Formats: sequence, C-alpha cells, structure tokens
Amino acid sequence: MADKHYRERIKFFFLGVFVVVAVLSLMGARLLDQEEVVLLNSDRYRIAAWGDGSAHGAFVMDSITGETKIVYRYKEVGEEKMLERSHLNLRFPEIP
Repeated sequence: MADKHYRERIKFFFLGVFVVVAVLSLMGARLLDQEEVVLLNSDRYRIAAWGDGSAHGAFVMDSITGETKIVYRYKEVGEEKMLERSHLNLRFPEIP
C-alpha cells in the first residue's frame, strides 16, 4: 500500500516537472549566451526626471558614451501650458 502511494507521488512529481518545462518552452524561456548576459547586465541607459515650479521633463543618458538627451519637456508659462519637446516613442539614436 505504501509502495502504491510512493509511486503515485513520483508519477505526479514528474508530471508537474513536465508541465513546468512545457510552459517555459512555450513562453520562450531559453539559456542565454555569454554575450547576451553581458549586454543584459550593462545598464546602458539611465533615465532621470526633473521638475521645478514651471516645467518638468525627462533626460535619458547613454552611460557608455556619456551622451544625454532630453526626451520630454513640458512648460507652464502663466496660464498657458505647452508641450515643448516630446520624443517619447523614439529610440535613443533617433532623438535629436
């Protein structure tokens, strides 16, 4: 009797392992190459937001080259509000 319970537990354990591996493979999980791991850990782009009483926006900095670009700037002049710069949907090299 105890042997039957043991075999059932082993059967369900391996069934669970099979289901987890199947789900991970369907989701696209895979081993990374060493070059990909280095790129994932490099933290190339940094984002900083700023604001004062009349304007706010965001900077993006390329930490490898040191280049900084303004991605978004919004100003309030008196009662008037205006979007001065908006490059939110552009890749970093495309931002002027």
